[in-house]
Amino acid sequence: MKAFEIAGMKVRPGTRKDVMIRISEFYTATPVFIPVTVLHGREKGPVLYVAAAVHGNEINGVEMVRQIRVQVDPRRLRGTMILVLIANPIAFLAMSRDLPDGRDLNRFFPGREGGSMASMIAEAIFTKVVRLADFGIDLHTAATGRTNLPHVRVDMKSPILRRLAAAFGCEVVFDMPGEEGMLRRAATRAGIPTMVYEAGEPLKFQRNLIRRGVEGIRNVLAELRMCEFPRTSPVFQIVVRDHRWIRSAKGGILNVQVKPGDMIEKGHTIAVNTKPFGTEVSRVKAPYTGLVVGCTTLPLAIPGSAVCHLVDLQTRHRVVRRLLERQALVFE
Repeated sequence: MKAFEIAGMKVRPGTRKDVMIRISEFYTATPVFIPVTVLHGREKGPVLYVAAAVHGNEINGVEMVRQIRVQVDPRRLRGTMILVLIANPIAFLAMSRDLPDGRDLNRFFPGREGGSMASMIAEAIFTKVVRLADFGIDLHTAATGRTNLPHVRVDMKSPILRRLAAAFGCEVVFDMPGEEGMLRRAATRAGIPTMVYEAGEPLKFQRNLIRRGVEGIRNVLAELRMCEFPRTSPVFQIVVRDHRWIRSAKGGILNVQVKPGDMIEKGHTIAVNTKPFGTEVSRVKAPYTGLVVGCTTLPLAIPGSAVCHLVDLQTRHRVVRRLLERQALVFE
């Protein structure tokens, strides 16, 4: 095995190396670096990148990557892992989803030189990290004011992503190629199949969700035959294409009555919407029987506010209900 080269540095086979890769500059003209750990195995194998905190306030993934950094022994690794511990340090330091100019970094991949700050950072990450890999895992949480059930998002048209999504081990797999400019869409289009793991909410370490993510990454490493980790499997797994956010028709204060992982029937009350006096304004009800995969964490609503992300199970609801009784989905 040859040494692995990244950002002008070499990592010897069977070793771990922490590197700082320059991607931009602060207002003070001091350089901005992303912390990256490279685990380079002694035997040939795939190159897998794992990225956390593309959105600066989504920190569950940071802890997942830190744990994987410790658990993977490069002397027993086949291939190479590139662990991006904080992909967006500018937004991370501000505890913000977006960059200082209000742009979402995850809408600018693969990026370009000479563009906005988001475009230049995206280009640096894509060129210096992503293009070195064969596969990728991008770690996310819900946006501010929301929380997500653990699930993965992939483009199911890709045979390798179908395989890796099944291996990761989440009960729910969304068939979603992603919006233009998203890291997973740009990477997959460039021949580096990339999946997303979504779990929980921003600015928190949620231990069970972190554990699920670490198990999923280990499962993928085992599936790619990069590491000899024991595999974990869910009791069931569904591929989702039909889903939508259920929204409030009126403004008010919400008493949300469901949580991610709940199975609810058509007509079930999702939230009671009240006036400041406590008198009821309206009820938000389920338009179909489905599985709750996301919820608002903010009780204040205006017309159009997203309240509940509901998967339409159609004819599968009886089977899923029986399986849910055997295994409660991990949320907190």
